[in-house]
Amino acid sequence: MSANQQSKKVRVLIADDMADTRENLTKLLYFEKDIEVVGGASDGQQAIDMAKKASPDIVLLDLNMPVVDGITAAAAIRESGCGSAVIMMSVQDDVQYFRQAMLAGAREFLTKPFTGQDLIGAIRRVYEHSERPSANRVAVTPAQTVSTPIKNGRIVTVFGPKGGVGRTTIAVNLAVAMRSASGKEVALVDGNLQFGDAGVLLSLQPHKTIVDLLPHVSALDQEIFDDLLLRHDSGVRVLLAPARPEMAELITPEIFNRILTKLRESFDYIVVDTFPSFQDTMLGTLDVSDQVLVVFTGEMTAIKNVRNFVDVTRALGYPREKLMLVLNRADSAGGIKASDIEKSLGHPISEQIPSDYRLVASSLNAGVPFVSAHPKSKVAQGLIDLARRIAEVAPSEVSGSSKAGRAAQMFKIPVPFRRREVTRQVSSS
Repeated sequence: MSANQQSKKVRVLIADDMADTRENLTKLLYFEKDIEVVGGASDGQQAIDMAKKASPDIVLLDLNMPVVDGITAAAAIRESGCGSAVIMMSVQDDVQYFRQAMLAGAREFLTKPFTGQDLIGAIRRVYEHSERPSANRVAVTPAQTVSTPIKNGRIVTVFGPKGGVGRTTIAVNLAVAMRSASGKEVALVDGNLQFGDAGVLLSLQPHKTIVDLLPHVSALDQEIFDDLLLRHDSGVRVLLAPARPEMAELITPEIFNRILTKLRESFDYIVVDTFPSFQDTMLGTLDVSDQVLVVFTGEMTAIKNVRNFVDVTRALGYPREKLMLVLNRADSAGGIKASDIEKSLGHPISEQIPSDYRLVASSLNAGVPFVSAHPKSKVAQGLIDLARRIAEVAPSEVSGSSKAGRAAQMFKIPVPFRRREVTRQVSSS
């Protein structure tokens, strides 16, 4: 094997307090030609020292380590600047450990016992997407450094008070259409954190997800987004939901809100797919949004939920223009007429998207947005018209600033209790 080939091997340090475990892991990796075990550590401090000295590509680090625990060791390795990526191992399959490990800088979490295939796959996956300064970043002199202007992007949240109304389909196609219509930088965020489907609709594999932002959440910037947001062929940058449902708990409302706020500085438009809920994550998303597209269909149950949602937004003090009602499958047989819906809701319908089940189903199954594959179809034209309208509307000075505190002053009750009470009253009506 040439020196150049050897340099491409993934160098792995195994840190576990059990000698048998270190030996077994070494055996699992022995026959992998692209992986090389460069050492073993029996406690957390030794793992830190060896990582600083040897700069392995990957540190397999057990959560429960003597001297220095795995969480502390992971943080120390990240802060040392050695460039090593950490894969945490533990017999404890608990979301709190997931969260602590990811916040400390771990890129993956393997629950023992795991298979050799799981281990090898995790090593290759993390190595492929690691951010080793020496390999992936080009050093520049101060004279070469170009400051990227901070944007003031608009957040467009797609919300469906009822499931099954085509919310994700509209969010994905809207993002692609906005990119094409405006020519500006567009990010799509899959905010359905447990069961997001945006990646499926765009044929994107979840090699990088929102979980990968956790180690960097205190210092998010354009460079990090460039590394961790996937690029779709349309030019839209995509932030996928976690690959596993249980990892959704790692993304607290505060973290999600910070991510959206920092995305404003790097993109002109941020389209957020959501899920039907009044949980804190969704309420926070609605608060920071400049525009909320309320997607529904012409069935009575969907209309009832929209009415409740509109009542909630009024109680929260959102300006009327912040909401855009989008009637999906508007020409479906048996559906209630748009004019009757508007009278019932006391709010205009901003856009009517026609129904085309065969084309939409084919688009979903192929993972190709129909606004790209069939731009002249009626359903695509509806989304393209909507995208143009949003892209041409100037940011409202009030639409993104209606916070819960404003409504709290109106009702003269504390914010946390006010939110829960408002949503409880409306949802029970």
